[in-house]
Amino acid sequence: MNRLLRVTGALCVAVGLAACGVQDDGGGGERYLPAEEGVRSLSLPFDEYTLSPFEMRTLDYAQDLLVRDCMRQHGMDWRVLPDPEEEGTDPPHRGRYGVIESEVAERYGYGAPPGSADEALVEEVREDRLTLLATEHRVAYGSESAAGCLPEAGRDIMAGVPDMDHDRLNSFIQTGFETSRSAPEVVDAFAAWSACMADRGFDYPTPSEAPIDARWSGGEGDPSTEETEVAAVDVACKEDVSVVEIWRDAEAVAQERLIEEHPEDFALFAQVRQIRLETARTAIERFGA
Repeated sequence: MNRLLRVTGALCVAVGLAACGVQDDGGGGERYLPAEEGVRSLSLPFDEYTLSPFEMRTLDYAQDLLVRDCMRQHGMDWRVLPDPEEEGTDPPHRGRYGVIESEVAERYGYGAPPGSADEALVEEVREDRLTLLATEHRVAYGSESAAGCLPEAGRDIMAGVPDMDHDRLNSFIQTGFETSRSAPEVVDAFAAWSACMADRGFDYPTPSEAPIDARWSGGEGDPSTEETEVAAVDVACKEDVSVVEIWRDAEAVAQERLIEEHPEDFALFAQVRQIRLETARTAIERFGA
C-alpha cells in the first residue's frame, strides 16, 4: 500500500485538495472507514464561503453531465463520473486537526485511510479517459479548430459566476488557522496534550510534530506497530484534554473576526459559492440519469 501521509487540514483547504485526508489504494473501498460522527459534525464559519469535498464532487458531476450531452450531440458517448454520495465522501474537516479518530489511528497510524468505493470509481473513470480514441479525444478536449466539449462545459458551469481572487480566500483560511494555533487557550491545550503524551512515554511539543516523526514520515507500506501505538495515544490525549474542541473554537473566533474585518470579500465568496452550486443543481436536474 502506498501511504499518503496526513496533511494539516487547513493546508488541504488552502491548496484546494478535495480528497486530502484519504488515499486511493486500489482496494475498491473495502477498507474504507466512514468518518466518525464527531468528525462529520465539525463545522467552521468559513464553511459558508468554501466548497466541501462533497460539493466539489457535485460540481464535477454536473460539469460531466454537460460534457456527456455535448458528446452525444456529436454521436459519441461519455462515461460520466458517479453521482456523488455524501456518506462516501469525506467531510471537510477530517484531518484538519491531525488524526482524531481512534480506529483510523489503530489501523493506519498517521497515514490517510483508503478512499471509499465511490472515490475509487471516480479514479477509474478518469483513468479510462486516458484511453479515448483520437476522434473522441478531439471532440472532448478540443483541437486547434474546435473548442471541445470539456472546455465548453467548463464555461457553461461557470456562466454568471463573478470573478473572485481564490488566493485571497486561501490566505484568509491560512491566517485563521495559524492565528488559532497561537491562541493562549490552544497553546495551553497543546501543552496539556504534550504532557499527556509524555506520561505515555512519547516526547512531542505539539500535535503537529507527531505525524512528521522521521521514523514514519514518507514511509511505504503498512504502518509500523510503533506508529499506530503513537497515533492511538495521540488521539486519546487529544480527547483527554479536549484539543479538538478548544482548537476548533479558537479557529472559529479567528474566522469570525476575519469575516467582520472583510465583509465585501466574504459577501463575494458567498455569492460565488451559491451561484456555482445552483448552476450545478440545475444541470443535474436537467441532464442527470
